[in-house]
Formats: sequence, C-alpha cells, structure tokens
Amino acid sequence: MTTVTEAAKRLLGAAEDDEALEKGDLERLCADPALAQRFARRLLLLAQEISPGRVWSTDDLRDVLETACRGPRPDEVQVLEGRYFRKRLREQCALGERYGDPFACVVVKLTVPSQPPVYQSVLDAVTDRLRRTDMVFLYKRRVALILPRMRAVSLDPLIERVRALVGVGAGEMAIEDVARIVFPAPEHPDTQSVLDWAEDQLR
Repeated sequence: MTTVTEAAKRLLGAAEDDEALEKGDLERLCADPALAQRFARRLLLLAQEISPGRVWSTDDLRDVLETACRGPRPDEVQVLEGRYFRKRLREQCALGERYGDPFACVVVKLTVPSQPPVYQSVLDAVTDRLRRTDMVFLYKRRVALILPRMRAVSLDPLIERVRALVGVGAGEMAIEDVARIVFPAPEHPDTQSVLDWAEDQLR
C-alpha cells in the first residue's frame, strides 16, 4: 500500500526530473540513467519527425552526435561487440518489415585460433570486402555480419571472396562453417524467425 509520504516523494521526484529536463541540467542528466533515458526518448521522437523514413535508436543518435562533435570517422567497417548483435539484427528486421529493405546476415564459425594474429587475420579478411554500412560483431569463435541492402545474388560471391582471403591469411582450416540468411525470404518471413535462426548459429 502506497503511503501519502511515498506518493509525495514520487511527485516531488517527478517534478525535479521535469525541471532538470527543461533547464537542460547537464550534470543531472549525466548522473541519472533514468533521466538520461527520458531525454534520449525525447530526442528519438524528434529524430523520427526529422527523418521519418528510418526507425531511430539511441545507438544511431550516438553515432550522429559523435560525428557532429568529432568529425567523420575513418571510412571503415564497424566492428562491434557481440552483445549488440541481437539489437542491431532486430532493427534491420524492423526496417525490412516496414519498408521492404532487404538485408543479409552471415555467421562465420571459426576453428579455435592458436594465436591472436590468426584471429586478427580472419577479421582483416572479413572486413576487407565490406562496405561502411555493414556491421561486424565478434562473439566467441564467431564473426557475425549484418549487411544492409544485400541481396542473395550478391551474397555468395562475397562469401567466396572472404573464404579465399581467409585461406591466404589464416589458412584454409581457419573457418569451420559459414551460415547465411537473406531477409525477407519465404523461409524467414518475419523477425522472430530470423532471431531464432541467429540464436541457433550462436550456440
């Protein structure tokens, strides 16, 4: 049961949060994760009004603001931690379902590398053939790729080229398996089927 005192504290806290947002209290925004998330949600709504053709995320806003503050990043592929993979994959599915944007996802399963240079050689070979809009995720012995606007007809030549480059740099036995998916496709018609496929590849 909520007491009068507890209710008053919540109301006062909400009022203080609203005041901090209205004043742009940077110190509080940077110290309070919940308040920062409220601020970010408002920014997302504004971004959606400016560019309604895209489903915006807080990661997208971070990338845009980082470029605005620090200038453009080098023209290279994004290499991200595996924990971002499912989130970005879900975002691509949302774009595909909403706008019909195709994309491909590839999971390269590696044999256990004997030395760090071998692993780096594989990563160099994978990123060598990718575009700046493509994303690479490192997850245990796997390298996952999300390739926006990639169609099936272009995917197989890309994979064969990556295999060849890996063979030269790290040896033909460095890759254990390569799984791929193109969305949308009859066998994977919705987001859940793609996420289920991805979970199978990451086990």
